[in-house]
Amino acid sequence: MKKWWGKAGLFGVTQVAVLLLLVALFAPPASAGYDPWSDWQQAREIEAGDPAAAEALYRRAAAYFEEQGDLINAGLAWQKIFYLCERQGKLIEAGEAYAREATLFERAGRPDWAWGETARGEALRPVVRLFYQTETGNVPPLAKFEPPRGAYLGLYEERGQARHDYNRVKDLYGRQHALFLSYAHIYGPGDVYLPWDTIHKVREVPGAGLVLALEPNCGLDGLREEDILDIAWRLGELNIPVFLRFASEMNMEGTNQWHGDPQKYVFWFRKVASIMREFAPNVAMVWNPFDIVQPEGVKASALSYYPGDAYVDWVGVNFYSDYYLSGRADEPGAGIDPLQRLDYWYRVFAGRKPLMVGEFGIAHTALKPYQEDVTRWAANYIRKFYNTLPLLYPRVKAVVYFDLDESDPLYTQAKVSDYRLSDKEEVLKAYREAIASPYYLEQVGQSSTASSYRELNEGEKLNGEVILGAYAKIYDPFISSVEYYLDGRLIARTSTPPYLARFDFSRAYGPVSLEVKVFDSQGREAFSRAYLVEGGGIPAAVFTLGEKQYISRGETKEMDVAPFTQEGRTFVPLRFLAQALGVPGEGIFWDEKERLVKISSQGHTIVLQVGRKEIEVDGRVEPMDVAPVERQGRVFLPARYVAEALGYDVGWVEKRQQVVVKLTQ
Repeated sequence: MKKWWGKAGLFGVTQVAVLLLLVALFAPPASAGYDPWSDWQQAREIEAGDPAAAEALYRRAAAYFEEQGDLINAGLAWQKIFYLCERQGKLIEAGEAYAREATLFERAGRPDWAWGETARGEALRPVVRLFYQTETGNVPPLAKFEPPRGAYLGLYEERGQARHDYNRVKDLYGRQHALFLSYAHIYGPGDVYLPWDTIHKVREVPGAGLVLALEPNCGLDGLREEDILDIAWRLGELNIPVFLRFASEMNMEGTNQWHGDPQKYVFWFRKVASIMREFAPNVAMVWNPFDIVQPEGVKASALSYYPGDAYVDWVGVNFYSDYYLSGRADEPGAGIDPLQRLDYWYRVFAGRKPLMVGEFGIAHTALKPYQEDVTRWAANYIRKFYNTLPLLYPRVKAVVYFDLDESDPLYTQAKVSDYRLSDKEEVLKAYREAIASPYYLEQVGQSSTASSYRELNEGEKLNGEVILGAYAKIYDPFISSVEYYLDGRLIARTSTPPYLARFDFSRAYGPVSLEVKVFDSQGREAFSRAYLVEGGGIPAAVFTLGEKQYISRGETKEMDVAPFTQEGRTFVPLRFLAQALGVPGEGIFWDEKERLVKISSQGHTIVLQVGRKEIEVDGRVEPMDVAPVERQGRVFLPARYVAEALGYDVGWVEKRQQVVVKLTQ
């Protein structure tokens, strides 16, 4: 296991100032009408005392630089905006500023320039993604040992409470685990270590498989084909599934002996894969980088080590969630959602390979920079990670939790965090509850019976009863609740990830707004996202501006006039509206002399008069903000007044220029 944050940001204040001076010397001349460097200088002078005014100046300069194609200076301006927004407590804006900065630097070919803001910027960047439950999911061609649905539970347990007997795992955590992790080493020619004690314990667990991290500690130049052949023969005789992570975390500079030569790495990975396929058919090859907390353009450097789809069965990724990155108080990691550590790798590989979380832990104790108990934080993220994974990343088919206290004397790397599951009751409870879902599998070869989820797209049609779920991330790790609104009306409130809610969309007609609101730990609305979706029900009536066709309970009908707009309001012909709402012909009476319309239906009597801003409903007179008008021999008025009197709701769909009338829900 190797956890690495890297430098404390590439640029300090002094370095940025020098860089700006150099960039300014080579910047294109400003247009006659605007000098961005004047704004920049003024912003620097006032940012300590008036951050809001300085932010506005940097934003103006950023817009100019981007318009001129000067991506470097635009990115540096957004970097300034990021820090100023955070200082002012404008946390959502700060997250958006980081995203803009990172994008500009990546487009400029310098993704590492956003490195210093990555941890805090990603923590502040709000995200809401909405999903709905479906019984049928797309099952791509399966890789070796890949379950059609669900994810294998995995564990590193060599130092855990069950290390002497892996069959005790079910007693400890409530579920047996399908995979157990261990390490093998090649120290030099003929000097190979295989963890036979762990291998024997894995073989005693029915249906279990071995995740074996094979590390060439001699470096790639010290490898011999005969040693790989010997390992293949030994693994092939085990008669259990083996997931072989050859030379994983290859993208970690300075922390292993197989980093630095992608071409040589690819050669040896392909060699190992070819040998295993010939002599150890029970072995699945796993290509397994480490997710570094850096901009995505930096993460992408790992792809130069990718051996190719033909040689890789699974793609793994290792990462750890620490309250402080690298044990440093000035590098907070508390706001980084562990789920987002998967996002880049999933987008790159999920269409081609199943993914495995090869090593993963959430610290309940920060050993450095000082001893700090963060149990509540760890339990919160353990629940969120396992509960939300099926929605976000259905092709992550295995999760291996690293059950270890780094203060263990036998652990020789950075002693930063304690990831153990069983020594804190709150953490153990959270883990047991999270993995209890039938989505998680206890044996290799199983498939889950749990429902699948599909991400909701803008404009999608939802029919019948639908179970909704959400992934939500805000500046606050502790989300108090998530609320769902349909056309502004609250339909559900929930507080447990993945924030499941049930709604019958047969009661929603045509285009409707489905909004998700996220509330922070103090109960304040922190972020929201709205989707325009199609309800599966049939509206009572739909009138389209300027068209003589209208829809009445799903049936297209003709009118002799068309709806029109006047003073910003849409007027529909009253007779056709009444008929669409079920008023019989004899229930509509027109008094030519008084220019008055009387409607009788469903036990109600409605009276309107042309030119009069009043509506009489069952003898009660109520004001209207417009009066009925007469055109082409027909009386027109906004649909809301009559529809509401008869028990209907009226909505306006701007995109389609339509009035939609539906039963009140």
